[in-house]
Amino acid sequence: MLTPEDILQVMDESVASAMNIRTFLNKRPDAVDRKLAEFVVVALPYSASNRMLGENDDWWIDMTVTFEIFVADRKAASDTSEPDVPRMKELRLMLDGIFPIKNKEVGIKITRPRTVTPASSDGEGYTYTRIQAKMTTMV
Repeated sequence: MLTPEDILQVMDESVASAMNIRTFLNKRPDAVDRKLAEFVVVALPYSASNRMLGENDDWWIDMTVTFEIFVADRKAASDTSEPDVPRMKELRLMLDGIFPIKNKEVGIKITRPRTVTPASSDGEGYTYTRIQAKMTTMV
């Protein structure tokens, strides 16, 4: 039986291995030992839709999943924060490059990434980009 934890694990392992970056599940941490220069949060913020195919009880699940890339802002000479645009672009392109994510053991594939929040300040010294993708079970 497919569980949300299985999906999160596939997302987490795919990002961590392909991008060699620290990942967090569901939400950014409230506190860490040291300030991180960059990290990714993988989450399942939406409910799943169960689908039926034909009369043989073949089924699949559709779900929207999210990946949020966080990059620490740079300090400018005037002591204000500036987004690290080149690093954000580099990480976003790296993330785009891991799609489609397929895991036959768990039975899911994640496709169609699209940027829904291009680059926004979180008010905590980071710029983030939110990418949504479609997860479906493989029947």
